[in-house]
Amino acid sequence: MRNTIITETHQNGEIQRFQVIAGFAWENLQFAVPEFDPRAITEIARLYRLNIVEKNPSAYGRLVFFHVPDDIAFPFSDHSGTLQFFSKNITAKIQLQKLVREGNLHWAGVWKCRDTSVEEFLGQLEATHVLEMVTGKKDEITFIPIDGKVGFLSSLTFPLAVNSHFFLMDPTDLDSPFCELGTPHGLALKDGVVLNPPLNHRPCLLVDNTGICYTTQVELTDLVIELDSMHYRHNKNAIFYFRPEVRVTPPCNGTDVVITGNTVVAVNRGGNTIVPMAGFVLSLPNEISLKDTTVHFLGLEAYQFGIQVGPPMMRKSMMVDSLCCPFYNPLVEQVPYPSTVYPLPFETARAARIALGTNSEGNPVLVWAEGASKRNYLVGEESSGASLLELAQFCDRQHYQEIINLDGGGSAQIIYEGKRYLKIADRYEDNSEAERPIPLALVFSASCSQ
Repeated sequence: MRNTIITETHQNGEIQRFQVIAGFAWENLQFAVPEFDPRAITEIARLYRLNIVEKNPSAYGRLVFFHVPDDIAFPFSDHSGTLQFFSKNITAKIQLQKLVREGNLHWAGVWKCRDTSVEEFLGQLEATHVLEMVTGKKDEITFIPIDGKVGFLSSLTFPLAVNSHFFLMDPTDLDSPFCELGTPHGLALKDGVVLNPPLNHRPCLLVDNTGICYTTQVELTDLVIELDSMHYRHNKNAIFYFRPEVRVTPPCNGTDVVITGNTVVAVNRGGNTIVPMAGFVLSLPNEISLKDTTVHFLGLEAYQFGIQVGPPMMRKSMMVDSLCCPFYNPLVEQVPYPSTVYPLPFETARAARIALGTNSEGNPVLVWAEGASKRNYLVGEESSGASLLELAQFCDRQHYQEIINLDGGGSAQIIYEGKRYLKIADRYEDNSEAERPIPLALVFSASCSQ
């Protein structure tokens, strides 16, 4: 692989650094999930405290971030009315929120509940450092589960690692009881196997089995869903409900299967299901009893790699100069869909950026546009950050062919041969780098199939 740092200077004296990685093969690029790290909860709480709650404390009450380990005593049933749960995190969130709503659970310096097993459960979460609170001024409690895949990119030991997907992060990203903070969304495909399905009508970067890369549209409704060895097709023997078209499914006599990633997280009989922000609902006309919660997506076997995140920067060697795919705009959209907070001004909203695609020769290339320090930006010494237009213009100057924007902002980083060559935009009070936890990464592995 080749690692190059390119520094450009704007007319006003600002600088922008780019890291470009080339010389790798698509077959050696794979998705990796960092090991869950309890420190991720502390970092997420810190980000909420500084960037969200302290800016508007009257809008928030007590936010309780938590993750339920597999080995902890669990006091809740996996059934509630018409619902059956397959996720401890989601079960705990819904049941705890119900206790709060009924007045049976509150905070008085310690947790108080009529059911002492719930007190013990929350105490165990605190004792094992998988529960942390951030407090605003409203008199309310909101439980926010953290996805079990959330960890740190720096924990991965590969020659190359980079953050990849958008994931649920902002409070407005959690508009469903089936949402967990940190859940990634958008197509993730490796060797014909779909790890995450396509969502939100955004273009995908696909590489076919001959090595040809291009940007195209892939919709969830193009795929066949396999569940318990049964195949389901949209508007044939099932209906796929997803955002932004649908927030709540209609009443039915059958079963709503709630899916995020490639896993069933709940089933709900009778419909009226709030569609998950990072997933969808498979609505079936009959009742089912699941034996396996793993979901398979069929229809993309002809591709060795695929990813769907942000807008394209280059298509067929032509620069994309506008936001050409949908992103949530509360002034226009009635149904929220992730990411609900996104720098919509294509031309002016600067941030750290990550992009992936092909260079002038049609070979894979990875780009990091370094962001400005969020605490101590020094003109001419720190990178300014790049707008989407500025990133597209850089890719155009490099004569790249197909490029798609990946998850940027405070998550943006490349670790190459164990080292970061540029700086993360998020900083601690002393301006040292603050690594954000992420749920999904792209890594280079020589052990991938050839």
